[in-house]
Amino acid sequence: MKKFLGFIICGLLLVGCSPKESNDIIQQDKSSKLVGEALAKEIEWKESEYFTSKNLSMIGEPQLLGFSHSKDEKIFARKTGKYGWHFWGNRVKTGEILSIKRTHQLTNKEIELVTDAKLLGPNSGADNHAPTNMTFPEGGMWKLDAYTDGRLIGSVYVKVEN
Repeated sequence: MKKFLGFIICGLLLVGCSPKESNDIIQQDKSSKLVGEALAKEIEWKESEYFTSKNLSMIGEPQLLGFSHSKDEKIFARKTGKYGWHFWGNRVKTGEILSIKRTHQLTNKEIELVTDAKLLGPNSGADNHAPTNMTFPEGGMWKLDAYTDGRLIGSVYVKVEN
């Protein structure tokens, strides 16, 4: 009888530990867009804060980084716009090279947006600035990561219209 109970307990343990397939798993080979949408729901992105520095409207993180953009303006996909990036503090130095990487909320792919903007010193109340051109291939929420000389300075989240 003890052998029989031991056999049953071992059998139950093995069944309980066996791999189980779940219908809740999203399969990437069906549609990468569905996977992207699931990731977007897990990480809710929201547009960064709008603020003013010396009468210039910006979006970003006050006293850290931002680029010239007004809440009343819209950024449109496939349309190149001129934007001045501004930085506060001593984390960035005049003469350093600014690069911006963009990530779309649904695809989660990081792509170079700006690669060689030179920081030109103080402007509009910021300790440093760099003029840039930016184009977004599609609408939606975008995360823009700002780097100088390979160091991440911060991120700005922006909504782009189709």
